[in-house]
Amino acid sequence: MPKVRVKKVIGEFRAFILRGNVVDLAIAVAIGAAFTAVVAALTASFVTPVVTLFAHKKGLQSLYFEVSGVKFQYGLFVNSIITFLITATVIFFFVLKPTQALMLRLGTTPPSMVEKAPCPACLSDIPRAATRCSACTQELGSDWAPPVEDA
Repeated sequence: MPKVRVKKVIGEFRAFILRGNVVDLAIAVAIGAAFTAVVAALTASFVTPVVTLFAHKKGLQSLYFEVSGVKFQYGLFVNSIITFLITATVIFFFVLKPTQALMLRLGTTPPSMVEKAPCPACLSDIPRAATRCSACTQELGSDWAPPVEDA
């Protein structure tokens, strides 16, 4: 590969890596992994012992059943489900909902929160403020009034 081409590829790679969304995604993955480790430790240290009090076993890891000599450790699966549910609950109530409330307060709603209405021509969902359908390109005109949904 010629030097000029290598430099061009390296420059494109550097531009790709330094894009805002790639860096944000890398940070989110790192924080998510650390958060999951904390939740897993919380589950193993506090939640699992409470559950095992009722199961009368040494831990969820010791819960299993055997079929033809093959051991199925369903306790590990239950532990993972508990960790997932705690993680999802915390992310939903302490990250997603406050972020949505802040964005609504600041007036910067993400595309998923924009109110939508069906296009009169193709019935695909389009933003209520649209003047042209993005699916069928039907011009909606100034007389188009999207139906108001009952709350």
